[in-house]
Amino acid sequence: MYNIAIFLVGQALAIIIGLISIYVKVSLKLKELEVRVNMVEKQEDNIAKKLDNIQTTLNSLAIALQNKQDRE
Repeated sequence: MYNIAIFLVGQALAIIIGLISIYVKVSLKLKELEVRVNMVEKQEDNIAKKLDNIQTTLNSLAIALQNKQDRE
C-alpha cells in the first residue's frame, strides 16, 4: 500500500511538472510569435509610408507634366 501511494505521488508530480513545462514552452512560443508579428507590422508600415511617398511624388510629377502641357 505504501509503495502504491509513493508511485501515485510520483506520477502526479511527473504529470504536474510536464504540464508546467508545456505551459512554459507554449507561452514562450506565443511571445516569440508576438514579437515577430510586431516586427512584420513595423516593416509593413515602413513599406506603406514609402509607397505613399512614391505615390505623392508621382502625382506631383503628373500634375507638373499636365501643367507643362497646358502651357504649350
